[in-house]
Amino acid sequence: MIHPLSEVQAKVKPTIHPAAKLKLAMVGTGSRGTSMWGRDLMRRYPDRIEFVGLCDTNPGRVEAAKEIIGTNCRTYSDLNNPMPVFEKMIAETKPDLVMVTSVDATHNDYIVRSMELGVNVLTEKPMTTDEKKVQQILDVEQRTGMKTRVGHNARYSPHCSRLWELLRA
Repeated sequence: MIHPLSEVQAKVKPTIHPAAKLKLAMVGTGSRGTSMWGRDLMRRYPDRIEFVGLCDTNPGRVEAAKEIIGTNCRTYSDLNNPMPVFEKMIAETKPDLVMVTSVDATHNDYIVRSMELGVNVLTEKPMTTDEKKVQQILDVEQRTGMKTRVGHNARYSPHCSRLWELLRA
């Protein structure tokens, strides 16, 4: 995701110098977003990434996410109107990549809107919840030239990796 020659950076931001930080915005600041993605990315790549915005329907959770991740970026929250607040985050922070770690049923909405706003997406699995939504994502990718990638990092956690080693032995 953050390698200077990655497909996401190379195709979307060809003017980004390899030393420039990748600007990330995250929607959905539950445990997957904060603990499995955000915190680990900040610990491993503080010289390569910068969180520019965090968005969630729960204002308390989004503020706690700043502390868990270790960032001081802007936060955005509105329980009743989540999409306008998300769009505001994109407009104000101008991220290079949106990370979608919200509730599975909302992935499609944020993926599609991100690409329509000109931003590539890394989404937590599942990408979406049915074949019609998959087709919508593919259609928007085709129309906008933006890309969506699905991440699933839990299988590589130390506990899962060790369990796999034991089973293989």
